This record gives sequence, C-alpha cells and structure tokens, in this order.
Amino acid sequence: MKRASSSEKHVIAVPKIYDWTHAVLTVPLHMVLHFPPRVLSAETYQYNAVSDGIKMVYTNDDELKEYGDRGILDPKNVSWVNLFINGVLQPEKLYDVAEGKLTLKTTDPPPKGAPIILQFITIKMGF
Repeated sequence: MKRASSSEKHVIAVPKIYDWTHAVLTVPLHMVLHFPPRVLSAETYQYNAVSDGIKMVYTNDDELKEYGDRGILDPKNVSWVNLFINGVLQPEKLYDVAEGKLTLKTTDPPPKGAPIILQFITIKMGF
C-alpha cells in the first residue's frame, strides 16, 4: 500500500481489525441468611394387628378396630412408614407395604400373639 503523503508514519493493511477487550469481573459476595426455626406439623397413624403365627400377609380386615379403622394407608401418600413386630423395629427390606396390604418377606411368620404395628408418619409444611 502506498502512502498518501510523506507525513504519514504508519499504515495497517489487514482484512479485519478488532478493537475491544473481553474481561470478566468477579466480585466476592458473602451473605448470611437467617431463617427462624420452624417446627413442622406431623400426623401419625398406626395400623395394629396381632399375629396368628401363620400369616405372612396382613390386610385391612386384620386391623384391630379398637385402635384404629383407617386400614393400611397408601405409602405414596405418607412421609414415612415403620413396622414394629413384637415391639422391635423391622428393617425396610423385610416387608412391603401397599395400600391395604402388608407383606412380610421373612422366612418365618411372627410368633402367635405378637403385636404388629405399622406406623405411618405424614409431615406437613403448614403454610
């Protein structure tokens, strides 16, 4: 490229010229959020039955009506389910609960006369 006059000192001959910079600015931000402690409300219900020493499946018909009459609740509609047999909390892998049905997955049935308590806990937000 020719200079237009002798006073020109610089000539740039390129197809494109970029004239900007890209920078990222990071500002540290520290916030402490304080939420007042809240006690959530909970509803509990327990299904009560007594072992006959033979059964491995219990239904709503086996419920002791003097202690409750709602049957075996649908586990999809509660927050937590616990099973106690003869007063001992059972591991979840030893039983299945479906609406209206408790199935024991143990090799032996509970001893005759042993109380079977299926506890349902529903935690509510209470807004």
